[in-house]
Amino acid sequence: MTTVYVCGPMRGLPQLNHPAFFEAEETLLKAGHKVINPARMDQVLGLDPHNSQMDDKFIEEAARRDIDAVFECDELVLLPKWEKSKGARAEVAVAQWLEKPLRLYPSMVKLEKEDVCDIAKRLTSYDRQTDYGSPIEDFTKQAKMWGAILGVNVTPQQIAMCMIAVKLSRLTNSPRHRDSVADICGYARCLDLCNQATSL
Repeated sequence: MTTVYVCGPMRGLPQLNHPAFFEAEETLLKAGHKVINPARMDQVLGLDPHNSQMDDKFIEEAARRDIDAVFECDELVLLPKWEKSKGARAEVAVAQWLEKPLRLYPSMVKLEKEDVCDIAKRLTSYDRQTDYGSPIEDFTKQAKMWGAILGVNVTPQQIAMCMIAVKLSRLTNSPRHRDSVADICGYARCLDLCNQATSL
């Protein structure tokens, strides 16, 4: 039986994102895994996700406990938006140091098997559109701001191309920086989505 640790964001999300942790726990248990769920451990300690605030002392204790859990598990299962969480990124770093597999929930695809196009599609799909709206909506707003600053008309497509240029500039200093390569793919996808939206 594989022991998996559920890793994901909490702070700043409604109910500390505990419902997502419990949903993943239930699914993983049904799949035959032993599950270490930090949200469950929080509630055992008396944390109420509806009312409680995680103070500095609680966060420190939880961090020690959760890192210990990473050592105990066989694999990490990463909830959506894990990369936006400081704590989740630390847990992933420890897991990578220990060479433990990382899987994306709910697909359970191994993270290291994602190529840059997979990463770009994931980052520019559900999470991004939930946070910022569709690329055409987001880049249209940005285009108006850039246009006001520069004193020229700017299109959403030009925003995407300029952001690609920013990432290319960064790669001249760090050509092996994979995040920048994935971002270029992501902005290229956003450019395509903007083209599709304006051709309707």
